[in-house]
Amino acid sequence: MAIAGGSVASLDQYVVFRLGQESYGIAIEYLQEIIRVPYVVKVPLTPPYMRGLANLRGNILPIYDTRLRLGINATNDDESNRVIVVNAGGKQAGYVVDRVDGVVDIPGEAVEEFQKKGDTGGYVTRAARVGEGKLVLLIEMDQMLKDVGLNDSSVVSLKDTKEYENLGAKEEESKAEENEQQLLTFQVGKEEYALDIADVQEIVHLPENWNVVPDAPPYVLGLVSLRDRVLPLISMRRLFGLPEGEVAGGRIVVAYVGEGKRVAVGLVVDSVAEVLRVAERLLEPVPAVVRRSGDEFAAICRLTDERMLFTLEASRLLRDVTFLTEWEQGGADEVSAYSHKTLEEERQLVTFFLGEEEFALPIDSVREIIRAGRITAVPRTPDFVKGILNLRGSIVPIIDLRCKFGYPEREIDEQVRILICEGNTSVMGLMVDGVKEVVKISVSSIEATPQVLLKDSIQSFVAGIAKFNGERNVILLDPARVMSWEEGAELMEVVEETDISG
Repeated sequence: MAIAGGSVASLDQYVVFRLGQESYGIAIEYLQEIIRVPYVVKVPLTPPYMRGLANLRGNILPIYDTRLRLGINATNDDESNRVIVVNAGGKQAGYVVDRVDGVVDIPGEAVEEFQKKGDTGGYVTRAARVGEGKLVLLIEMDQMLKDVGLNDSSVVSLKDTKEYENLGAKEEESKAEENEQQLLTFQVGKEEYALDIADVQEIVHLPENWNVVPDAPPYVLGLVSLRDRVLPLISMRRLFGLPEGEVAGGRIVVAYVGEGKRVAVGLVVDSVAEVLRVAERLLEPVPAVVRRSGDEFAAICRLTDERMLFTLEASRLLRDVTFLTEWEQGGADEVSAYSHKTLEEERQLVTFFLGEEEFALPIDSVREIIRAGRITAVPRTPDFVKGILNLRGSIVPIIDLRCKFGYPEREIDEQVRILICEGNTSVMGLMVDGVKEVVKISVSSIEATPQVLLKDSIQSFVAGIAKFNGERNVILLDPARVMSWEEGAELMEVVEETDISG
């Protein structure tokens, strides 16, 4: 476009998009790419305009609702919605818009500054005249990105993180040297969270009733008695500002929280998913906007493109433990009596089901608990060998305990779990119908194998009977006998001789 005097007008390029009937523009230099609205993981206690976190080719991408950010009423997404991914200094953010119109050249003289900033918080202070009577409101991306913390140097860009690698990218020999963290994962609302397994004492079912405590913080549901111990119940939904939902069928994760991890509490969660071993390189920095919502978030763990979870730091999980410490001091006599009782040796067990029967294994024999993924059948193996599983690059034989113990075959469903057990020289998975809980029991409550089982074929696998309160008896298995490690080594030889590339 020529102007008087023969000089060329200064042109700036903007990405123009719609929010309702209005057109907005972002300077082209901020644009990285435009994508469809991805799956997001919602972050609790964040502002309403933050939709959550997405996985963009291995990078954690915060996603914001541009309508809400500018004070415009939200609408439901449809096929025309897009996310404009912007990049500032190597740090990314995504903004959901109704529709993208394209890239437009706008001369400098067509841009006018507003006299008033209006209701958009200073994010829109200028407008450009484009065509006949059309106005494009120009967004000040510097200010918008600054307000969500993308100018914070402590937010590390994953592109610049030397430790980051995609799943399976490491060479096999370096995998053995990777530092790993063992996590207990659980569900609260629609999202998945995790605690370091070292901070978890046990997992039990949520009872139907508990004692309500007056004048307690809103996140404290009440108190329950757990094996001669009084335990405060902490609602994770309330702690994260989520709707109540149904608590029936929930779980209690008993963990030590607060500074120094000295206070034992029962964290009430919707469900417990599994126990995982995760390479530390997969634990990624927490975006600034998430840190603002609470410092209990330690890292974000990206397991797959559509599965991310938040790892929590137990020492920072409860900001106010005044009520808990006062209760602990007030109940010093009870705690002292309980401590005296716990001098008796205890064992920690993982309990699971086969049909209607409940079994258990010592927790130190179980490396992790996973969902049943794709299992490849292997020829020339016993009937109880379900096949092999690729577990983060390692081949693990899977033993079907139903078949091993003579139970009828059943289909694999969402409840089925695999216990990854580790011996001296080999690793194997035990497939069970479902995992119930992680629980402690005193050694005195474990009886030797009853005489009636000595003639049964299962007796060689039984280490004893764990007696819990009421009529609950759990069959304690001997992990070394369930699948002898020598038998496991022989199985691995067959696996190694079998071509499973197809």
